[in-house]
Amino acid sequence: MQGIRRFLREIVFFLISRVFPKRFTQFLMYVTQPKFVVAVVVVLYHGNQILLLRHSYRPRHPWGLVTGWVKAGESPPRAALREVWEEIGVRVSELHCFYAEVVGMRHLEVGFWARIEGENAFHPSPDGEILESSWFSADDLPQGLLPAQIPIIQKAQAHRQRGFS
Repeated sequence: MQGIRRFLREIVFFLISRVFPKRFTQFLMYVTQPKFVVAVVVVLYHGNQILLLRHSYRPRHPWGLVTGWVKAGESPPRAALREVWEEIGVRVSELHCFYAEVVGMRHLEVGFWARIEGENAFHPSPDGEILESSWFSADDLPQGLLPAQIPIIQKAQAHRQRGFS
């Protein structure tokens, strides 16, 4: 029964996030969550290229990183691995945490970077959330990249360059 409730709640939040502005969705999360929410963001590298995804639900800023919410009972690293698998169908073996910040009053965001080895094929998400993926240089990011993710990419780059690879 609890699993059905959780599933229905996830569907409602998904639908609301597609229909209402981001601020409303954040407010809804704020009033319905007992303490705080935790999100993960993952910067994926192949050599010096960064994988960006074109999302179906953000027409103004469709390009972005792998992101998602941490589920109840799940650790941030586990959530990051799950989100990479769910969004692009690729498994990564090694995650590097490069930041954790409180965004707003009750929203913790944890950033990871990882390398993708070999030529992994992109598998679009079955729910239609991700339309395509493409590799970009950190110096030549696409127009339409979610502006809040530019500093995240810069932090990941700095972490890698300091020798945390």
